[in-house]
Amino acid sequence: MQVLFEPWNLGDAIIAASVTRMAPDRIALACNSRWHEVLSLAANDSLLLLPLDLPYVWRSNKRFFSLGDAVTLKRTFSLPQREQMEIISIRGDVRDWIAAHRIFSGAVFTFTGWQPFLARKLPLLDRPFTSGSRPIRNRYRAWADASGIAFDQLESSYIHTANNPTAPIVIHVGAQWRSRQYPHVAELVAILNNNGIKTVILSGPHDPLPEGITNDMVQRPAWHKLITYFREARCVICNDSGPMHLAAFLGSRTLAVSRCSNITEWLPPGANSISSVVAPLGYRPAQQYWSDQVLSDWPQPDTIISIVTP
Repeated sequence: MQVLFEPWNLGDAIIAASVTRMAPDRIALACNSRWHEVLSLAANDSLLLLPLDLPYVWRSNKRFFSLGDAVTLKRTFSLPQREQMEIISIRGDVRDWIAAHRIFSGAVFTFTGWQPFLARKLPLLDRPFTSGSRPIRNRYRAWADASGIAFDQLESSYIHTANNPTAPIVIHVGAQWRSRQYPHVAELVAILNNNGIKTVILSGPHDPLPEGITNDMVQRPAWHKLITYFREARCVICNDSGPMHLAAFLGSRTLAVSRCSNITEWLPPGANSISSVVAPLGYRPAQQYWSDQVLSDWPQPDTIISIVTP
């Protein structure tokens, strides 16, 4: 059995889940148990999910993976099981490599993504990608290639549901960092409403809100309700975030608005995107990527509206 090793954020887990659902009889997904509920709901309980709760992935707890963590997780898998597993990762993070070898000792390991990871850290190594002389690797394609899934097969699973012109446009404003949050949501909503288009504004349970958006304007739904909103939406507009990946995974017409990173690396099959003119061209994100600074130079609301209401 292949096990996709993806302990990081919701978006990362959904990208890996997109491949897992293509061959659930031979591919399992090891990811943080925080995401198991939403992944099970989104995939109608068709995924084999393994718990992979590692502390170094969180914003507030960056301690390195400890041997104690490995011992706890290792008990989940008997030795014969581990010997029959191929552990796959596309991130290129040495912490994942160490953690995987501690937990799944005796398995076969296929780890890729070292070059994109190093390019993300070192400007010199990113230069061929920023210049366009080398292409950016899309993570959906990378997972498909590593797992032996034809990418056109993966693309075919991202078919949009029928577009209901009377359904609301859903705008999800959630982001772990304010730097990745679209700041012109209030203006966007006002223009849509003035044109007779109903909107629903969503956010994560603890996400801060952009300027001009108050708590009484926003719903913070549980996973099952969030999935319903996305499935019934005329279109979903969101930041480059976990909700973007979830909406596309569910078959929603999805528009990603990007400023801090190269959306080419992250864009789901079938989704549309609009990026800032100053968005990075290589793997390295904007300098303020991991910050709560509100950034300028985002795409303007009228440009977004021209895409979602042609």
